[in-house]
Amino acid sequence: MVLLCVLLTGSACAQQQQPVSDRLQETLYPYRDKSGKFGYADENLHIKIEPQYKRASLFTGQGFAVITDSLDKQGVIDQNNNVILAADYDDIHLHSLEDFTLAEVHQSSYTRWRFWEWKFLPGFNLMGGGNDNRLFDTKVKRMEKTLFILGDKPRKIRNERLTVNGRTLTEDRYFDIRTLDSNQVLIDHRLYNIDLKGAHFLSDGIIKPLTERTFARRKGERLYIIDRNGKQVNKKGYTLIDTIAFKVEDVPVVKSLSIDYYSSIATAYRNDDGLIFIYPDFSKALPHLIHDNMHPGDPTAEELIQGLWSLASVPGSDYFMFMSIRDSKTKYFRFLDTQGNWHQTLPPGISFTVTERSGDILWPAKEYYIPENQVPEGWKIDRINALTDNSMYHVTLRKDKVVRQGIWDFEQKRWLIAPEYDEVYPMDNPRYWRYKLKKDGLWGLMDDHGKILIEPSYYYLNPDGWVEQRENGKYISFYLHLPTLTEFRKK
Repeated sequence: MVLLCVLLTGSACAQQQQPVSDRLQETLYPYRDKSGKFGYADENLHIKIEPQYKRASLFTGQGFAVITDSLDKQGVIDQNNNVILAADYDDIHLHSLEDFTLAEVHQSSYTRWRFWEWKFLPGFNLMGGGNDNRLFDTKVKRMEKTLFILGDKPRKIRNERLTVNGRTLTEDRYFDIRTLDSNQVLIDHRLYNIDLKGAHFLSDGIIKPLTERTFARRKGERLYIIDRNGKQVNKKGYTLIDTIAFKVEDVPVVKSLSIDYYSSIATAYRNDDGLIFIYPDFSKALPHLIHDNMHPGDPTAEELIQGLWSLASVPGSDYFMFMSIRDSKTKYFRFLDTQGNWHQTLPPGISFTVTERSGDILWPAKEYYIPENQVPEGWKIDRINALTDNSMYHVTLRKDKVVRQGIWDFEQKRWLIAPEYDEVYPMDNPRYWRYKLKKDGLWGLMDDHGKILIEPSYYYLNPDGWVEQRENGKYISFYLHLPTLTEFRKK
């Protein structure tokens, strides 16, 4: 598969214009009329853009929204209903930066060229059946994806064309976009600065940010550290390794980092001096010599290494976390300092958690977060997940097959929302929470003190305020303005 990439630089991106965010005067919200068409209204329900669209999104902070016409084609408008991108696209995804909005647009078409892509016997099936007896299907589906910087005149950053067939993976159909602060963005591992003049390419091969000021960049088989301007921090490079040869009291203990085809214990790199670093922390190296574990009742250092299941650097400290499993079930969380000494826990003041891919916290123990006397009698803590606010935790309790959820305030050592709900989750606005009283029930809304604002009414309640409700035998969607609890629709 050939990817055709176009980067417009120089004079193609030289148009000067004021960021749209500097021109915004008021916030508008999608408004649904009786016929089901969408326009936009201000927070007082004064119509500013007459209902005319089949669907309409919220505006970004820079004043752009995606609209859908009667033919299910999508485009982009600004808050004055000026057309920024005509409704010619199959779908559009907006990505907000600090001062700019990026739009990823997809457009599909068919062509009859490139005979090697034709399908031979398109109706053939080993199981039989089907009425398609053609020898060839000469129609080839193409998809074009383009990324724009939105403004009065959108500017193209990248463009690719794909052949859509059974082998095309879903992730190939989208750019890998990661928005950063300071109007920087990673696009398919390429780092760009976005400003009034356009997109400025800085570096390729970027894996991810390491710190607020540095990135990891892969070049061939080597890894390098670069700064926010795409410049290499130093000449030192790092080589990926798949095993670590630990040395315990002068006895070598070799451990493979691979668990299976899909997962590994850690990602480790060795520099030219032979020092080993656990990605993404290149601020400290694993100790060359490891002492035996002297804590009574603990596994030996060799046993901890042989049972190693996860290895990570504890950020901003002199410690590494070892999660070791013995007897296929018992987990040990132990910490190794840069001098090669073992510790059963971290010193006070070092905030560090170990989570599963689901977000469930494995370490520290559940009792660290919630005292036993705060758990209702007969219930046990099943799962704890950290929320965006570091002091808030989503907690699931279990009693036999019954589960209840609540929100625990770790800083205040109290339940912000008592564990009385089948489900409870935060809205984008931190003052509000959505909840369900029973499984397969409807969603309601409460404030951050647990006060019920809206009884369970909605089939679906999205964190950004979009709701779905069943009326007259069908599901309809509209916007719920949280500060005023107003439904932006005409009944």
